[in-house]
Amino acid sequence: MNKFITILMIVVAFGLYSQRNMGAIKAGMFFPQACDGGFDLGLEYGFHIDTNLDVGVSLDWFKKEFTDKDYIGEVTQYDNTVVGTQYRDLGEITIYDFPVMVAITAKFPLGDKLKWFATGGLGAEMLYASMKTYDSNDGSEVETKDESTLAFDFNWRLGGGVMYNLGQRSEVFGEIAYHYSKPSFDDDNDITTEYDMSGIMSRLGVRFFIR
Repeated sequence: MNKFITILMIVVAFGLYSQRNMGAIKAGMFFPQACDGGFDLGLEYGFHIDTNLDVGVSLDWFKKEFTDKDYIGEVTQYDNTVVGTQYRDLGEITIYDFPVMVAITAKFPLGDKLKWFATGGLGAEMLYASMKTYDSNDGSEVETKDESTLAFDFNWRLGGGVMYNLGQRSEVFGEIAYHYSKPSFDDDNDITTEYDMSGIMSRLGVRFFIR
């Protein structure tokens, strides 16, 4: 925690001497270990230290819904040809993931307008999980329990990509990064539940500068 606070203080100190503010919007796909991949949206705001260095704070949003199913059996025709599979819904889970990070982006020219860049971040992560379970013993879906939890963890991210300058105050970019975090929580029985949100993300975005 002390290291995280120190980094935030450094960002503020840089901002006092920066010439321009910087903002970015990025969107793409995220593939965490805890669930199937899905859409990811990211926002970033900070300081354009110089031509090849940006420092800012980023916030991401990721949502995923999935169903816990119990295998019942196969559906067959009169000649025993399999035509389908039957499952029973045991529950539904929706997760919302919110990583907040201090991010640093270093740029390296490849031409007049083309650059490649390396980026890294360090911060904290909050995951909200909404869970519904069903009693299907009689073959029907009857909701029996509805609960939600909050899970937390520190996180880090490393990545890189290519960017193209549209003008003096804007650029478009594509990036691939590895994100690491395992938010967890303890219930009343001291049982720990962990969500492995580590995985690869691939996104496109636009960055703009404000004097």
